[in-house]
Amino acid sequence: MATPSPQTWTLRLKSRKTTVLLHVDPLHTFPTIKSYLYDALQETDLKDAETGESIPMPASPSEIQFGRPVNINDAHEGFQLGEWEYAAAEEEAEGKGKAKAGRKSNGGTIASAANVKNCPKGAGLKDGAVLAFRWAGDGNWDGDDGDMDVDLDKGGSGKEADMWGVKLASFEDAYGVDNETDVGGGREFEG
Repeated sequence: MATPSPQTWTLRLKSRKTTVLLHVDPLHTFPTIKSYLYDALQETDLKDAETGESIPMPASPSEIQFGRPVNINDAHEGFQLGEWEYAAAEEEAEGKGKAKAGRKSNGGTIASAANVKNCPKGAGLKDGAVLAFRWAGDGNWDGDDGDMDVDLDKGGSGKEADMWGVKLASFEDAYGVDNETDVGGGREFEG
């Protein structure tokens, strides 16, 4: 994990009711960020909030997937697999030769010009961005990305929002207004 400084970003990584805050360099690759998350999860005990049971960790950080919000202004639209995850899967399918060649110069921790989208800054994220995380067998995802049916009586569009197991926090304030968690939208001031 990067030492907090004015140049580092804070990423909010969510699963269930848990949020892990990581300070990262905006040019660290997503595999590096996954290893930081993996280390943080090993030091704590991720538990299912409903049952209280420990959630088994994946065998390696490479099994973790990150999802970005579908709409950063409406958290209820869910999360979708980040485009950098598709690139990682294609790279594994092609073979490890290209991946090893890219890692020789900097150890694979900083994104190069060839894989610029493989870092938060290159993927269009900002400081304070929210990403969901999951892995196959975590109790929320079995490794299959099949379509889920939605209850059309509730105004669904035929496909339910994929929340990736993230439970959005909400509370009613002193004035009776429901406040819900955000996923990074609407915080910039343009004056």
